[in-house]
Amino acid sequence: MKENTSDKLDDITAPIWDAPPEIRNIVQQVLQLEKMRMSQKNLRYINEDVVKIIKQNIQ
Repeated sequence: MKENTSDKLDDITAPIWDAPPEIRNIVQQVLQLEKMRMSQKNLRYINEDVVKIIKQNIQ
C-alpha cells in the first residue's frame, strides 16, 4: 500500500512535534534562521548563530 505525501510528512515531523518545548523552539528558530539566510545574497556561516540559539534555549 502506498503512503501519501501527508503521511510521509507526518512521519518526518513527528519527532519534532513530540519533542520537549525547548527542542521545538530550537528547531523553529534554526529553520527561521535558514529561511532568512537563504534570502541573502552574501551567505555566511551559520554555525555561530545555531550555537547562540541553542545556548539561549538551554539556559
